[in-house]
Order: sequence, then structure tokens, then C-alpha cells
Amino acid sequence: MLWDAFGMRWKVFKPEQPLPVRYARTRWIVRVVCVCALIQVSLAAKADAQIEVAFKSGGDLREIAQTYLGDADLWPEILKENGLRDFTDVQAGTVLSIPIDAVAAARSAIAASLEKIQQANEIGAQVFAFSEIDAAVTQHDEALIAQKKGNWSGALAYAVEAGELASEAFARAKRSRDQAVEARLSDRQGWVEGQRPEELGWDDRELNATLVEEEKIRTLSRSTAQITFRDSGRLRLNANSHAVIQQMRADPLKNREDAKVSLVEGDFYALLGGSPGRKALKVDVPDVNAQIDSGDFWVRQDDSGAKFTNYDDDKVEIDARGTSLSLGRNEGIVIRSGAAPAGKVDLLPAPGLLEPADDGLVFNSLADLSWSRVDDAAGYWLEVARDPNFNEMADSVTGLPDPRFSLQNLELGDYFWRVAALDQFGLPGARSLARKFVMRVDMAPPFLRLDRPLSERVYREASIEVEGESEPGAAVTVNGVAATVAQSGAFSLVLMLTPGANRIDVLAEDPAGNRTSLALEVAHLPDADALLTFNQAMPRQSARHFIANAAELTVSGATDANSYLRIYGSDGGLRAETASDGKGQFALLLPLRAEAEDFKVKIVSASGYESEDAFKVSQDLAAPEIILDSALPRLTSVEWLPVRGEVKNAARVLLNGRDIPLKNDRFDEVLTLTDGRNTVEMSARDDVGNVVVESWQVTLDQTPPVFVGHSIQGPEAGRVTIEVSAEDQNGLAKAAPFTLAAGGEEVSGYLKYNKLSRSYRSVVSLTSAGAVVLKSVELQDDAGNQTRVRIN
Repeated sequence: MLWDAFGMRWKVFKPEQPLPVRYARTRWIVRVVCVCALIQVSLAAKADAQIEVAFKSGGDLREIAQTYLGDADLWPEILKENGLRDFTDVQAGTVLSIPIDAVAAARSAIAASLEKIQQANEIGAQVFAFSEIDAAVTQHDEALIAQKKGNWSGALAYAVEAGELASEAFARAKRSRDQAVEARLSDRQGWVEGQRPEELGWDDRELNATLVEEEKIRTLSRSTAQITFRDSGRLRLNANSHAVIQQMRADPLKNREDAKVSLVEGDFYALLGGSPGRKALKVDVPDVNAQIDSGDFWVRQDDSGAKFTNYDDDKVEIDARGTSLSLGRNEGIVIRSGAAPAGKVDLLPAPGLLEPADDGLVFNSLADLSWSRVDDAAGYWLEVARDPNFNEMADSVTGLPDPRFSLQNLELGDYFWRVAALDQFGLPGARSLARKFVMRVDMAPPFLRLDRPLSERVYREASIEVEGESEPGAAVTVNGVAATVAQSGAFSLVLMLTPGANRIDVLAEDPAGNRTSLALEVAHLPDADALLTFNQAMPRQSARHFIANAAELTVSGATDANSYLRIYGSDGGLRAETASDGKGQFALLLPLRAEAEDFKVKIVSASGYESEDAFKVSQDLAAPEIILDSALPRLTSVEWLPVRGEVKNAARVLLNGRDIPLKNDRFDEVLTLTDGRNTVEMSARDDVGNVVVESWQVTLDQTPPVFVGHSIQGPEAGRVTIEVSAEDQNGLAKAAPFTLAAGGEEVSGYLKYNKLSRSYRSVVSLTSAGAVVLKSVELQDDAGNQTRVRIN
């Protein structure tokens, strides 16, 4: 236990305390000892530091204080030093002792500590060294209080302590202002390698890898790499390029980052993000001094020399071999090895994009792109990305001789593309405005319905009109002849018949090349033979092959009026019979005895003329099966919900009432959730009407917990009890990190959630006395929403 030299407080030191605490207190002891030594030296020299002045008749004690102590208001200190209670005790001839050194030392130390505090604050100590600068200000305030009380030794000690703490704050803030920062490999296409200073060889760099100062990055053929800095500035390293990140520095107080990149070989273009005061990217190219203010530029370095282009209103200043040039918007320059830079070059204009149209559809992994020619262009540079900002590159191809290119093996989704023309020097011109196209893997055949003629009707006329409807945009042919197709998908064609049976083949083909065909037979018979037609609503595999989802099938259709129909199984036995009505309509229930059966139909007309027909029936009793790749969450904070899986044996699948496409029996959909409970329902139906329905409940919660209040009980026996109340409609996390301050100690830990009290609680042991203040607590709910509460 140690009482400090200034009557401030008790300090208790325990050997079992953690090393950081013991170290901090040891440093404090040393500081106190040093300050005490200074005071002892000052006091030891007191006799030499005083002068004696005889008070003259009519003299002024304030004038003496101003003359010898530098402040007329310090006249009470002269009385105190001489043991006098009032200025009336001073008579002419009284010899007064003046404590000039004690006052001067204290006042000088107070002024010096204030100057150090101001210097520390100027470089950001309030942000980066708050505890040190706060302690320095407190000690300076104590020095002022001691000065007012005339306690000059105490004022000196407090001022010295304030100065030392301010110096520590200054040093810490200075270190924090100059930080080495990291960048991120935010996109990679093809093969990208890196080598850090401590690594002996090149290594593959994965997406989102962290990049540090002096790290080397290189790309191989048909590869690109995007480096993103913390201020959102990005650098796209193109194919066969090699660069070194020489420097990445951050000044958090000014919110500024500086980077320096050395281009060894190849090329890159840069888009610098942030405000103008934040971006600073220096490019190191051999024999060239480039001062770049532009936020959009391109650089190339190879054996032939260096090349620069600028696409921004801000300048690119070039200085090489005694020649200086300034590149404005859409200007470039070529600097040959060993030579001074030639004159500036106007960049070529941007091509116009032709096909596909903006927001156009392409299908089945292949996209044919084309653009307009640019006069004087020696080639073209095509970039394709998965996002409109070209942060996620899908392909980058340069040196294309013709204004067209075919992209293959594309995945499903949205793509954005742009083109720049290359001049004879290889300088890329202005980029075209980006266009979007959508890649769909469409393997589903188009919808096709035939309204006329009705299946298997007898036509006594030599011509009939074929009418129906297909998917909008699909082409329709009837027996190989193109039908007239309206914008809605309705089609029609007049078809000539020949006597007897006539086969009608209808084919619909969508833009993706998928096809759907229908076939039916009609008869052109001038005689009275009965003609049997079946109801179009009967599920079928072909014109005379029906599908049943039970052990019986309702057979309906039309034939001659008032005819008698008998249906025989493949064993020859009579299976069902009925009669047509006055309009020729009939219906009967046909029992089935096997998975697939052939039937014969005998039709006896009213006149007794007998004719035959036949059909086939197959049974399909299995309902489709819905299988999710992973179960849907009960509770989430993410408002988009992926729903992926497969559906077996389905002709149509609905997700929340919306048709969804299948590819190889798989689906991949994303739903947007609304706040609260969301119902996700999926149904699947096959061709014969077998249906399965699945339903799930997902709750979206994006509202962080609400901090209600807190209380602190104690300290008692060096322990305090903390309780924090919070509310959340969907449940709170089991623990909450917290930070509290007790005297000069800062304690962090976790509060545990109590379901009965619906609050967080914890008991914390303290090692130092003083007021206990809860500084912050971090709350999280079961959905993952977080909020950090700072308590003043």
C-alpha cells in the first residue's frame, strides 16, 4: 500500500494481479518517485530560490507580487510564505521572503503540460489515445486547483504527470495515424498467383484473399484479377500482368488512404473510389514519373515501353526524359523504351453495341455478341461481367479482329458487357455504355394447344382450318408449312385433306430451340362409316394413348348419334359399354387391370353398320416428389430466401402460386421475404393430375433488439452485479458482450440471459475502487440482428 506524494489517493498493489495491471502500476510508481524527486530537489533549493525584499512605506504588495512572481494576484502567497495573516500586518521596514522558484516552476510546468495536451489533440489523441489524453487533462485540472490553493509543490507534481501522459497520448496517436492497411482480391478470373515478402515462391490466390504491402500479384493467360482497396478504389489487372503493391497506408483521422503500385509487366486499369481527398494511387513505371489525379485510367508496361490513357476530367501528368505532358479526358500517350514521349493521342470513340438487345434473352450457355465497327480501329477489347460495375468479371478478351464474339459455357443469370476499340498503338479507346443480357437455360418445351380440328373427327369437306395457341414468340408449323402466328401466340392455317385418314403434325419451336409437337388424325370420308373421337380433356401420351391416375378411366368423346359402343380388353372380354346421345356424345367408366392395356371399340350405328376403333391406356399412380436441398430456416434476418431442390415426375411446379421452371428436374429460386411470418408453399402436378403440396413457415426479423435499461448493484467485497433489460419479439441471444469502467480499470465480459427475468445479468469482480460505469453492451437476437449500445 502506498500513499502518493500529493495527497491524492491510496494505491494497493497485489502480486497476484495480471501482468498488464502490475506493469501499469509499476510505471505509475516510477512516475511518482520521479515527481517526488523533482519536488525534493525544488524544496531542497528553496533557501536559494527565495529573495528578501524590505517593504517600504506606501508600498504596494500587489506590485511586489507582479514584479517578482509575474502575477499581482499572487500577493496572498507572499503573506503565506512569511506567516502573515493579513496585508495590514505588513509594516514599513518588514523584510518579506519571496518564493520565486516554487511559483515559477509550478507555473512553467502547468503551461508546458497544457501545450503538450494541445499538441496531442491536434494529431487526434481524442480519437486514438482517449484514456491517456483524458488522464492528462484530469491531472492538468488538478494542477490548476492546487495552484489556486497555493499548493505549489502539488501543482508541480500534477503538471509533470499531465505532461508525461500527454506525451504518451501524442506518441500513440502518431503511431495510429500511420497504419499499414490491407487490400482484397475482390475478383479473379482464370489463374491468379501471389507472393508475399516472406514467401519463397508463387502461390494461388483465392477469391477475397487479403493482400499486404510488398505483395506481388500476377495473372496468366485469359486471367484477370481485381484488387479493391479499403476506400472502394479498385484496380483491374488484366491477362499476363505482374504488379507489386509497394505501399498501402491509412490515416484514420483524415479518412485517407494512399497506395503505390509498381507495374512490372502487363496492364491494368484503375477506378478510384471515395471522395477526391481520399484517393491517392501512385503508379511506378520504369523511367516514367506519373502524377495521377485521374480516377479512371489505364497503364501498360512491356519491353517496348509504357502506355497511358485517361478517361477522366482530372489529369494524368507524365514526365519522362525531360518531357512533360498532361493527359485530359480520352487522351493517351506512348513512351518507347529509351526515348522521350511522343505527342498525345486522341483515343478512339466507343463502339455501339448491337446484339443482343439491352435486357435481351440468350439461351443454353451460348451468347453471340456483336457491335458496330469503329473507323481506324485495329482491334477490340470485350469485357463481360456478372454485375453492372464490372466487379465480378466473367470474361475479358482483347485483340479481337472483328466486331463480334461468341461466348460459350455461360452459367444461368444476368451478364453485362462493354467494348472498347484498340488503335494501332494498342491504346484502348472510350468504353461503350454497358448492356445487359440474361442467360436462361431453357430446356422446357413450349406450350402448345390445338383448338381445331377436334381429334379424330370425320370431315366430309376437302379442307379444314387448323387453329390453336402456343407460347408467344414460338414458331409453329403444320405438316411442315409455317402457320400464321399472332403476337399472343394464337396460330391458324388452312389444310387440304385427302380421302381417308389424314395425319396432322403440329410443331412449335421457341427461341431457345425447344420443341413441342402434337399429332392427331382426322378422316375425310364421304361414306357413312362411324367416326370415334375422344374428349380433348382426357390425359394422353399421344392421340390414342391415354394416361390414368387410378385403376379406372373415364372415357368420353363423340361418334355418330344414337350409336352403341362396346369396349373389349386385350383378352377379348367385354370391359364396358354405353350408348351415344342424340348429339353423338358418350361417357363411360372403364376398369383397368394392368399398368398398360390395349382396347378395341366396336361402334354399331342406328342402321346396324358396325365399325371398329382402338386405343391404349397406361396407369400412372405416383404423385410427384418435392425434395429440398436444405431445410428452410424458421427464423432469419436475411430478406432473400433461396429455395433449391428437385421435383421428380412433375409436369408443372408452382411456388407460392407462380410457375417455376425445372432444369433436369431441379429448381433454383430466390424469394423476397416480408417482415414477420412468411408462408412458402410449393405444389407439383404431373400430366394425369397427381398432385403433391408442401408448405413451410419462415419468419423475417430485421429489427435489432431494443435496449430498455440497466442497473449496477455494488460494489460489495470487490464485486458488482450488472443487469441489462432488452426486448425482441423473436427472442434474444444467450449472451451479450459488455464493457464497464471502474476507477482506472476497464473490464469486458459477457452477460447471460435469464428467461425468467427477461434480462441479462452478470457478477463482475473488480480490482480497483471507484465509480462503476457501464460503457457499452452488444445485443443480438435469435435472427442474428445486432445493436451496440454506448452509454454515456
